[in-house]
Amino acid sequence: MPVPKSTVENSPRRLLRDVVLEKMLTAIQDGTLQAGERLNDDELVQWLGVSRTPIREAIAKLVDYGLVEMEANRYTRVATPTAQQFDDAIQVFFGFTELAARWAVPKLANADVEEALEILETIRADAEAEDLAMNASVVRFVRFLVANADNALLTTMFDGLLPRVQFLALATREFVFWDGKQGIDPIRAAVKARDGEAAAAVIRTMARALLGQVEALRSAQG
Repeated sequence: MPVPKSTVENSPRRLLRDVVLEKMLTAIQDGTLQAGERLNDDELVQWLGVSRTPIREAIAKLVDYGLVEMEANRYTRVATPTAQQFDDAIQVFFGFTELAARWAVPKLANADVEEALEILETIRADAEAEDLAMNASVVRFVRFLVANADNALLTTMFDGLLPRVQFLALATREFVFWDGKQGIDPIRAAVKARDGEAAAAVIRTMARALLGQVEALRSAQG
């Protein structure tokens, strides 16, 4: 593993293990730490500039997320995402999104509606430009829905799911769902009408379309 300059700083407002977790999570998602790569304590200590304890605590969390594999006395390594794992995770991700929309949309205040419409237009622009920033814009919209669903358990479960989905997406980089822009206008209409059921139905349709596209592309690739 290349050892970049340490960027971890002690902060009285955050637990050190959380800072380390964020750094390692980002490194896995951007490819600095690659699938199958073994994680060496000494290298991680040198890179992150912290002791082994917060590193091991962060790794334990990454194991929970499914991003790291560990076998005692044998290896600790970045997991290798598979297509089936991606399919499973994306189904759950869209399920969370559908549920959040059903609960959140009817409760949106006028200012919330304006924020939702702005995020949706950002997604449309990213999709039309085929800009991979679209993935971050979609996550921003789903986070918005989850936050406005006003359900603490849903938020906690979603926060645990999202890193896994983002990691597993590495297995399907070529399957970006640019056609998702076709759902923007129906969702806009549902949001403006405060119709949670309609918004959930659009999201369910988009999920089916995405999984259908992925299946078709895989079949074409043989």
